[in-house]
Amino acid sequence: MKLFKSKTKPIEEPLYKTSFGGFWIRVYSNRVDFKAGAGSESVPINQIASVHLAVIGIMKITLETTGGKKYNIPTHKKKEVQQAIYQAQARLTKNSSQKPTNTDELIKLNELREKGIISQDEFDLKKKQILGI
Repeated sequence: MKLFKSKTKPIEEPLYKTSFGGFWIRVYSNRVDFKAGAGSESVPINQIASVHLAVIGIMKITLETTGGKKYNIPTHKKKEVQQAIYQAQARLTKNSSQKPTNTDELIKLNELREKGIISQDEFDLKKKQILGI
């Protein structure tokens, strides 16, 4: 029997996490935390406008916020991180009582972009429409 209740909050587990050369990225249901330089940063998931993958051979992604701020984050799992962020965004949208098909729409939209059927700009515009940002 415990005499005292613990006042510590349970540790929130990320939906996705990865590390690369001393840098790390953690995708949560409501934010993305990362270490890309001297300190760590946190960006709300609903403020991420796009996730750009660097060209082949460059191990980084660039997060761009709805306010236009860009963060370059080293990673060797570029596509996995991008998918995790888009899935977290879709999940957040679904949980905020939007159409339940938003997750499927974002996944299909990302596949079209990856196949080169639509451009990054077309993807970003449609994604903002789907997420309502």
